[in-house]
Amino acid sequence: MPFRASWTQKQLADELAQRRKDLQLSLRDVADRTGWQNSKVSRMENCVIKVTPADVRGLADVYGLSEADIDRLSEMARDAITDAWWKRYERWLSTSFVEFLSYENQAARAWCVQHMFVPGLLQTPDYVTSILEVGPVRDPGRNDAEYEVRLRRQRRLDDETDPLILHALIAESILRWQIGGKDVLVGQLKHLCETAAKDNVHIRVVPFERPVTIYPVDLFEPASGQAVAFGEASWGTPMNDDPMDVRETKREIARVEAAALSEEETIKLIEQRIRELTT
Repeated sequence: MPFRASWTQKQLADELAQRRKDLQLSLRDVADRTGWQNSKVSRMENCVIKVTPADVRGLADVYGLSEADIDRLSEMARDAITDAWWKRYERWLSTSFVEFLSYENQAARAWCVQHMFVPGLLQTPDYVTSILEVGPVRDPGRNDAEYEVRLRRQRRLDDETDPLILHALIAESILRWQIGGKDVLVGQLKHLCETAAKDNVHIRVVPFERPVTIYPVDLFEPASGQAVAFGEASWGTPMNDDPMDVRETKREIARVEAAALSEEETIKLIEQRIRELTT
């Protein structure tokens, strides 16, 4: 199985590459001083192979690393994706969505902005099934995979040791779209109220009376390091980690947050919508 770098491994590779460039060392310079092949240095910096604690030690003298640097970078080197649960579904998923799952799985905080569907992390089984039924006709195996993946993702919200902190910003139109019919929507809205009671879940609605342009986007932040953003398109969920683009994404999210109701007002609006559908 080919190596797939975790978020921390990518940060480590970037830091090592930057240290080499700051010292104005070529790949061959590093290879000559460590006794490694040229290709190993390049492959580590490009996340083709995993950087190990032994590799960090091997670079210590070449890069002038302090003991504190060695300890910190070695700890980063020990990190790897140990729960790549989505591997079994990869044959049915797009490359961009597999990347999305990897970043979501490692994120400490996430922001999700949606204008048509309830965010995947908050969908009920009936709602997921209904979305798949109204979508384009696809291979049944792919639909099964999409269903199972969407529900499996939600475990991050209930992780006892490291729960994902989720900020969901949704348009009021989502409370109106009867995906799967009235009963399915009522069940979904009740689930939103229940899930919003979790300390790590924050749901806010942008009401009709506060019109604002909303573009579907997900932003993931690790416990430390650079955030990444994923947009939504008909061909997938392309990732963007350019610092300037991530900064602009954060501004867009802040713009939507400014128009959204408070969490308390959001729950009142959802409960009102439930009453409308059930009386």
